Amino acid sequence: MQINYFIILFTGVFLIGTYINYRYTQRKGMVFRYKPVFLIITGVLFLVSLYGIIFGKPFNEILSFIR
Repeated sequence: MQINYFIILFTGVFLIGTYINYRYTQRKGMVFRYKPVFLIITGVLFLVSLYGIIFGKPFNEILSFIR
């Protein structure tokens, strides 16, 4: 259960920082340079850990291939 909190903390900080960077680059008229696949993977990890916290399931039970 602890790993869910760590994953949601780190992915949340990353996604918030990415959003702030996106807003900054749009305001300055610069190009936003993040790979969409990396952002999708980070978002999925965030949602999986949020699901684990809400339903009280450990991370390795949600994703059974992680032992």
